[in-house]
Parts: sequence; structure tokens; C-alpha cells
Amino acid sequence: MSLSIDKPKLDNLANEIWKSAERLRGKFKAYEYQNVVLPIIVIRRLECVLLKWREKTRQEIHEKQPQLSEAERDALVKRLEQNPQLSPFSNETEWTLRKVFEEDHALLEANFRAYLKGFSKNVDEIIEHFNYRATIGQMVKNNRLAPILNQYKELDLGPDRLSNLEMGYVYEELLRRFSDRKSTRL
Repeated sequence: MSLSIDKPKLDNLANEIWKSAERLRGKFKAYEYQNVVLPIIVIRRLECVLLKWREKTRQEIHEKQPQLSEAERDALVKRLEQNPQLSPFSNETEWTLRKVFEEDHALLEANFRAYLKGFSKNVDEIIEHFNYRATIGQMVKNNRLAPILNQYKELDLGPDRLSNLEMGYVYEELLRRFSDRKSTRL
């Protein structure tokens, strides 16, 4: 089986993501754009994977135990999600990027931080590696948290839309663009 990618589709996605970097102009230095954009696409990709896992697990439970109420099924899915042998990672909160964005914007930063804090240790290490919590403070200060969350809250970066190879291509294309931007600004 050969692996192939739809380069035009992936370039369009990279262009769409790149727009968020352009929205940072005047609020962030060019070399800081990647500190905002790269972590949020990783977070959104992980969220899409987790939402798909929850949906699949909820369906499996429904097929095996149709007598359970929706609330009971959701609680069981949440308990299973916390088991590292059953789920690659978890988030103990009920937040998603969409829910964070749609809540009271006065609580946007606190809710987004709670969402990130709710991830399992393996994802928390990724967030820490990016030093994203400090970047959130900059986004709030520069009034960019809401626009960034708005752009990514529904962006389909899930495995049904993008294979790992395709996601890697998009990520590498963005890294290349950020690198080009840095070298032209020096």
C-alpha cells in the first residue's frame, strides 16, 4: 500500500492556518507567531482525536448496554477515558475549544487554562514544551485569545480528515513558513 497525499488540499489547509499568523501582525513579533499557532494546532488535533475516541466509545457502550441513559453512558465514557490503557490521553474537563469560546468571554482565559490543565500528563508535557501557558498571557494582553480560539474551535484536524502523514506535512509546511519569515526579518 503506497501512501500518498493530496498536496493542494494540504496547502489550502496550511494557508487557512497561516491566516491566524497574519492576524497576529502588530500584536506579536514575526518570530513569535509560531509560539501561538503551532501549539493550538497540536491542541486542536489532539482534541479531534479525543472527541472521535469518545464518540466511538459512546457508540460501543450503547450497542453493548442500550439500557443506559445518555448521562450514564457519558459518565462511563469519561471514566474509561481516564484509564491510560484504554485511551491514549484524556481531559478530565468537559471543555472543548468550542465550549471555551462560546462561554462568557470574561472567563475565556480562565476556562481555556482549565481546559489545558485538564489534559493527562502526556499532553501536559507537550503544552509545557511549547511554554504555551506564558503565550496565553501574551494573547490575552494583545486581545488575540478569542480570535485564535474562534479560528480553531471547529477546524477539522481529526484523523478522519487528515492522516498522521498529512498532518505532519501541514505542520512541516508551517514550520517552513515560520522559518522563512524569521530569516527575512533578520
